[in-house]
Amino acid sequence: MVLFRGNAATLEHLNLTLNCELATELLRENVFTPTSHPKLQSVILKPHPNMLLANSPAYSVFLQLVEEIAPDAVVREIDFRAYRLSTPPLLSLFGKFTNLQVLALPELRLSIWDAMALLKSLPLLSDFHAQSPVLDPLPDGVTKRGLVAYVRSNYSPMAPRFRCWHLGSSQDKYLKASAVLFLLLALACPNFDFVAAGASKREILTAALEKALGMATYKKYAPRLRRLLPRGLEL
Repeated sequence: MVLFRGNAATLEHLNLTLNCELATELLRENVFTPTSHPKLQSVILKPHPNMLLANSPAYSVFLQLVEEIAPDAVVREIDFRAYRLSTPPLLSLFGKFTNLQVLALPELRLSIWDAMALLKSLPLLSDFHAQSPVLDPLPDGVTKRGLVAYVRSNYSPMAPRFRCWHLGSSQDKYLKASAVLFLLLALACPNFDFVAAGASKREILTAALEKALGMATYKKYAPRLRRLLPRGLEL
C-alpha cells in the first residue's frame, strides 16, 4: 500500500486492475478516505469478471471500493469496464459524483430511461461512453406515439453540459433502433449534438437518423435534431 499512501497528496490518475483480494485489502487498510487523495481526477477500474456477478461475495466489495475512492465527487473522469453491473446500483453509485465530467462504461447497455436518469443526476457531465441505448421498458401509460411529449414534459431541459455519447466498439444489433432514442435524448439535452462512432457504425446510424427525421413526430424539431448527425471521430 506504499504506492497509494506515498502519492496520496499528488495522485491525479488511478488505473487499477482489481481482484477480490486487492479490493478487500484496500478497504481494510482504509487507503481511500474522503480526504486521502485531494487531487484525484481520473479513475480507471478494470475488475476481474468474477467481481461483477451480482451473486458473488466480491460484488459488494467492489461497489464499496468504487464508492470509497471518490465519495466527495472530486473525480472528473471514470472509466469503468463493468458491463455486467446491474443498473440500480450503477445509478445509485455514479449519481453521487456530481462533479463528474466524463463517464466511460463502454460495455454497458442502458435503457434510454436509465440513461436519462443518470445524465439528470450528473449536471456537469459532458461525455458518456456506452453501448447504444434501448427503449424497453416503456414508462407506465406511455405509448411510442407519446414519447416526445413525455420526454419534453418530464426531462427537458436537463444535463446542460452533456454533448457527446461515445458508442462502444463492439458489434451492436440495436444501433438502428437507437436512432429515435438519440433524437429523444437530444430533445431533453440542449447541447447534445454528437454521437461518436467508428466509420461503419456512423454510416448505419446516419441512415437511421435521416429516416427518423422524416417521421412527422420529429419533423418539427428537425433544425435542432439535425445537429445530431454523426461526424468525424473514428474509434
